[in-house]
Amino acid sequence: MASTNSSIPRGWPAMVLFGDSITEGIWNYDSGYSLGAALTGKFSRRIQVLERGFSGYNSSNARVVVDDVIPPAGGAIDLKLLLVFFGANDAVLPPNQQVISNDQAEKGVVVVSQHVDIEEYKVHLKAIAQHKHVKDHGAKVILVTPPPICEHKILPWKDRRSAVAKQYAEAAISVAEETGVEVLKLWHVFMEAAGWKEGEPLLGEIGVPKSEKLGELLSDGLHLTPKGYKLYFDNLMKLLKDNIPEVYNYERIFPNWGEAPRYQQPDN
Repeated sequence: MASTNSSIPRGWPAMVLFGDSITEGIWNYDSGYSLGAALTGKFSRRIQVLERGFSGYNSSNARVVVDDVIPPAGGAIDLKLLLVFFGANDAVLPPNQQVISNDQAEKGVVVVSQHVDIEEYKVHLKAIAQHKHVKDHGAKVILVTPPPICEHKILPWKDRRSAVAKQYAEAAISVAEETGVEVLKLWHVFMEAAGWKEGEPLLGEIGVPKSEKLGELLSDGLHLTPKGYKLYFDNLMKLLKDNIPEVYNYERIFPNWGEAPRYQQPDN
């Protein structure tokens, strides 16, 4: 029988998923698959799963709230793992590259972009990955790259491009290499699942035939389908098992019921 911890002297072991709407959507049971439920089931009685997803946020927004998202060490939470999943909104085209209709222009529509310059994006990711609270906890960090874009589905938004998403995914990988943290190459995972190989025309671009396999992973060209979330989970588990086994194999806290002490009435 596996041993169990009998107390939690440093706080409750936890993992924090910090990201945008894709992270906020991990509890969406209506989709038929919940990444949040899958993670909670996997780490039940071992590591609690804390979702900190903020729809529409980019890495600049994240930099502002990170002090509140990651609590100081020595409190109720003992952070074991931090997943940082930003870039999908940073990669939105800047206002001067976005296309609006003539009707919108005549009405004086002003483009408000979530765009963050790619070099600034890297600075923000590095700051979050190396945050003082993360270091004080001794937590492991995984940067998750933004997913691909399917322009065939997302084109009406006119503000996201497949090639740009690839650039931001590569930027996240470079930050992980520079800081020595782990990276889940979700962009590559999805593209490989769709059958794409480096050097081929970029799947997702409007000028390339639509990929049904890529479309199965992206509900609206950006957000993940149940199949996409499942692929995310499977590859996260593989990364943890191979590279961070101390998290993947974290022991259950408190003894099993047959060994658990019972309350003893005080003598007085």
